[in-house]
Amino acid sequence: MGTSEDTWAAVLPFPDAERTVLAEALREGRGVLFVSAHLGPWERVAQTLVASGFPLTTVARESYDPRLTALYDRLRGSKGVASIYRGAAGAPLRMLRTLRSGGLLAMLMDLRSRVPSIEVPFLGAPAATPVGPARMACRTGAAIVVGTAAPSPDGPQLTVTRLTIDDLASEADVTACINDELSKRILAMPEQWVWMHPRWSEDE
Repeated sequence: MGTSEDTWAAVLPFPDAERTVLAEALREGRGVLFVSAHLGPWERVAQTLVASGFPLTTVARESYDPRLTALYDRLRGSKGVASIYRGAAGAPLRMLRTLRSGGLLAMLMDLRSRVPSIEVPFLGAPAATPVGPARMACRTGAAIVVGTAAPSPDGPQLTVTRLTIDDLASEADVTACINDELSKRILAMPEQWVWMHPRWSEDE
């Protein structure tokens, strides 16, 4: 997939019913944690949200090459997508502030990362999964919405699902709930999931 400006700027169809789900979650005023995955044209999900009137801050990992980080900053920033790099000083505080100010914070959590993780089911098998998103949601009361590209007769479109989380749910319960929804979405279009490194411990 190329990284030309035109390709990067293309937005996905975003049905009105899906927009309403996200708008209602934001209106509650406690922030929204938008969880996504490396599924299909995932970079276009962020541009689609911003183009649809939903200001967005994404959590990203710095590239091994600073020149690539600068390139992605330029491309994302030119479309109005703000980024918080998780290795930067003060990154956790900035994430919490985004949610506590009622903002929309996006995180991709379908791949293994070098962050605090717990083992919960993912695609039918236990997998180390970042626990930070669940921890922030439990701490702030933010709504959790899972959104990815999804198949439709006319090609990929953006769909979102608001997760119903019990007030007494643990961080592990919330993480498992997120993984369950992500698994359903990946299984709907498995050929478009980016899986380029060991995801489960037995893959190592």
